[in-house]
Amino acid sequence: MDRLRVIDFAAGDPFYNMALDEAIARRIGSGRGPPTLRLYGWSPSAVSIGYFQEVREEVDLDFCRSKGVEVVRRLTGGGAVIHTEGELTYSFAVKEGDPAVPKDVQGSYARICTPIVAALRRLGVDAAFRPINDIEVQGRKVSGSAQTRRFGAVLQHGTLLLDMDFALLPALTVRAEKLKDKGAADVRGRVTTLKEILRRDLNKERVGALVAEEFGRGFECELMRGSTSKEEEGLVPELAERYRSREWLFRR
Repeated sequence: MDRLRVIDFAAGDPFYNMALDEAIARRIGSGRGPPTLRLYGWSPSAVSIGYFQEVREEVDLDFCRSKGVEVVRRLTGGGAVIHTEGELTYSFAVKEGDPAVPKDVQGSYARICTPIVAALRRLGVDAAFRPINDIEVQGRKVSGSAQTRRFGAVLQHGTLLLDMDFALLPALTVRAEKLKDKGAADVRGRVTTLKEILRRDLNKERVGALVAEEFGRGFECELMRGSTSKEEEGLVPELAERYRSREWLFRR
């Protein structure tokens, strides 16, 4: 990977966000798009569930409806995540087989998360990667990621919790045994935010620029500030309708 396209921060609704990430991955896998790092936010707040999850087991749908929280199924695996206004999300996509990304899933998680850890340390946060796919500060999660390999591409989603609306955590019905494995009694005890750690607000655009810089350094590639192509945007409406559909959300 010699060059990495960077799509700078913008907020979108959950269905658009997932559709655009898929469109980018499809173009990359077909050889018609460059390796891409996209930085974005969520408006309105949403829960995303992993591709293999059963939504009724992971999400309090009544709570989400009452709070105006959308629910969407991701293309990537992993667990359910609440996305609020304080979050910076990234998607990273390369053609499958690109030597910059290890073929094994665990190795690729570690490789792709390394720039995130480096960016956090530059902010003064003592962060560390914890397999399988988390980044922690003093044992509490500040970033998580999920991955898929399809369309001839590797696509990884990841979160970076600059801040969070903790009042929306009841949207998730996380099983107690999962939290116990992580040494936490509840979701609130499992996660932390950069605002809590640093005791100050952070600008998403500036943190996103720092993350992009570390991706360039970590992958030893040139960064190209860019935007989505007409071909990618042309795929979005139909894909977004699929992500919005009950058939997709309740498929498992």
